[in-house]
Amino acid sequence: MVTEADIISKVNREGLCVADIMSHEVIAVGEETAVSEIAMLFAKHKIKRVPVLHDGKLVGIVSRADIVHAVAQGYLVLRPW
Repeated sequence: MVTEADIISKVNREGLCVADIMSHEVIAVGEETAVSEIAMLFAKHKIKRVPVLHDGKLVGIVSRADIVHAVAQGYLVLRPW
């Protein structure tokens, strides 16, 4: 996966291919992963998106914005501190 930080940190170098800048250790989740666990991954690894896999194949990507949208739509409820 190529992240925004990967691109920004290397944008001035010409002749680079995606393999030169991508993250090699990709954090991914399964379709049944709890949203709370994904939120903790976002915070712990300072990432904004995570690939969702089914049988090792990409089936989607969940983002911080997706979680915020789910809260705004009432699908998720924030717990009190």
